[in-house]
Amino acid sequence: MKIQSLVRIAAFCAVAQIAPLALAQNGDQTDGTAGAHWRQKLANLSPAERQQLKTAHQKAMQDPAVRAAQIKMRAAHKEFRDAMRASMLKADPTIQPVLNKIPEGRAHRDS
Repeated sequence: MKIQSLVRIAAFCAVAQIAPLALAQNGDQTDGTAGAHWRQKLANLSPAERQQLKTAHQKAMQDPAVRAAQIKMRAAHKEFRDAMRASMLKADPTIQPVLNKIPEGRAHRDS
């Protein structure tokens, strides 16, 4: 049982490091855009190496253990956001109108 947990954690960590490859865009933008951080990290890889990582990532995402870990991660992230929002409202109830202006984001992915 402990080995299976360790394997799942290792798989999750590997996917977490490779996941940005699936979202990476072509180009060498290093401005403040959302993907700039990962483009910088992968800048020293050749196009063939990037493709190799992308292919491995896609295969790893088909693993049921990885998919289950991804679902758990999304649920935990949603739980965190909900707890943070509730705590912020408790700390300052007048912030409700500000929070209402912020889109929930990724709601379609968390269900």
